[in-house]
Amino acid sequence: MLVGYAIGGGPERVLADRDRNLSFGEIKVLSQAVDRRTTQEPMAHILGTREFWSLNFKVTSDTLVPRPDSETLIEAVLERFTDSQAPLRILDLGTGSGCLLLALLSEFPFANGFGIDVSDGALSVARENATTLGFATRVKFATGDWRVPGWSEKLDGPYDLVISNPPYISDGAMGQLEDDVVKFEPHNALSGGADGLDAYRLIFSELPGLLKAGGVCAFEIGFDQGESVATFFEDAGFDLIGINTDLGGRDRAVLASNVKPQANK
Repeated sequence: MLVGYAIGGGPERVLADRDRNLSFGEIKVLSQAVDRRTTQEPMAHILGTREFWSLNFKVTSDTLVPRPDSETLIEAVLERFTDSQAPLRILDLGTGSGCLLLALLSEFPFANGFGIDVSDGALSVARENATTLGFATRVKFATGDWRVPGWSEKLDGPYDLVISNPPYISDGAMGQLEDDVVKFEPHNALSGGADGLDAYRLIFSELPGLLKAGGVCAFEIGFDQGESVATFFEDAGFDLIGINTDLGGRDRAVLASNVKPQANK
């Protein structure tokens, strides 16, 4: 992958040009890339992109690296919304690179999205990804912080679908993460407090007013948080749809429906 990055064109270019020698410029680029990788910098940061849901996303140190486990949430939403022509309004809380929201816009060509994030750097990346992938006219991004009272008042609800991959790593587990995560990915997108559930508590206090009657929420979770987040949904008056597992068989996404009509803001 690094050689492909150095010569331009990716691993397939390496296979196609396997018999040619690298130029001095290419050797320099490769050497610098190898040096970065030996510090455990993520490959996605070195290459500058990461594939998610068959789409290519720009990635920087301002965003989490999109992971295959998160595709569980996309699959869960598609199981619930089977009409690909549905004109959905989708809200993404903590959008990061925009990978979840933009992946869903690729599946629902008549949908529109709104993503918020506390990081201006992440929002810049999300906007660039939206433009590159051709979704700029169907999505808006804005600064938003669920730690600030009244954070939901400017979100122009209600929505048909609210998605989120909030920070959910507990304080104890933060110290057990791989170095390429701890040293290079944004801590505020990872750390979820003592039990990993701080963000869920703050979001759920405002969630009912963000959804249309019958609307759906889909949240990514840690492998041991399914019961807790399901309880949050139920305590907020939502009808639990289910808990979806990732390819490793671990709980990864919780879905619920807003069964109580909410007044438009």
